[in-house]
Amino acid sequence: MSNVIKSFKVVVGEAPTEEDIELKSETISNEVLNEAKEKYKKIILEANKKAESIIDSAHKEYEDHLNEAYEKANSIFEDSKQRGYKEGYNSGVDEGFKKGYTDGYEEGKSEAQKLIDGALKLKEEYIKMRSQLLDETEEDIINLVISIYEKVIYKKVEEDKELIISLVQNGIKDLEIKGKLTIIVSKDDYEIIQENKKLILAEATLIDEVEIRVDNDMNKGDCILETSKGDVDISISNQLEEIKELIISILNNE
Repeated sequence: MSNVIKSFKVVVGEAPTEEDIELKSETISNEVLNEAKEKYKKIILEANKKAESIIDSAHKEYEDHLNEAYEKANSIFEDSKQRGYKEGYNSGVDEGFKKGYTDGYEEGKSEAQKLIDGALKLKEEYIKMRSQLLDETEEDIINLVISIYEKVIYKKVEEDKELIISLVQNGIKDLEIKGKLTIIVSKDDYEIIQENKKLILAEATLIDEVEIRVDNDMNKGDCILETSKGDVDISISNQLEEIKELIISILNNE
């Protein structure tokens, strides 16, 4: 099993300037949030259409079953009554009529009840289907919220080259690393980390040596700190996983 510890502390960079805020509003709000609104509308529209279709189908099949029950019960009743008339010629008209009436009523009632029970069961199944659809819609919306958050974070990772520096600095402060530190990053982040190596070393008073290595399998924003106490994964992707769980927990409890 890997001895890499996953750090889930949220990275908070320096306070943005007004120009930064305006830039983020143009690049993120207009693109990501507008896309989110369109996806949200589409999810709700499709859910409503499916729900209406389920309800309409349920009503139609329920009514069809009830009509079938009535017609079948009436047919059985009439058939039994006719049999009673015929039997009445041998055992007396009144007795035959009474027997036909009773047999027809009981048989028709039993068959009708079966069909009605079937219709009610069908209705319950449609109600369950509709409930399941609403649950799936809620899950789609939760996934949409998470998707928006991911896009915002990864857009910031792409635009802010120095974000990886803040990531490392916060990791060093939180973990109180001493002695030698090895920073493993993606090839996309290597140059900026190398340029700021002295800054990292100067701010980390307990560290006397910093080594920087590249892992070609890593993505931009990924970072592992190797220390004498073990390895710590402070990658953006790991922090996102923790935040995803938090978002799902919050939305599911509302």
